[in-house]
Amino acid sequence: MKKSAEVALSRSGLNWLIVRPSLLLDDPGTGTVSLGPAEFHGEIAREDVAATLAELLHEPRIGRQILELDTESTPIEEAVRASVRS
Repeated sequence: MKKSAEVALSRSGLNWLIVRPSLLLDDPGTGTVSLGPAEFHGEIAREDVAATLAELLHEPRIGRQILELDTESTPIEEAVRASVRS
């Protein structure tokens, strides 16, 4: 069902963004992530997912992408900026 929805969305004319976080934890966030089209899946704090989503919402140049999200060493703002396609 989820895959069907993603396929339908990606084929639409809408400006969409799909974020696939790793296993969610209740631990405190670190403020650092890895964000890209193909990332390893481990674990990530819900706080970091929320902060990344908030940062993505404020970046209008990101769209029509599937981004995977995991804990890593890149500050969230920098990871989001690096995901902007030219």
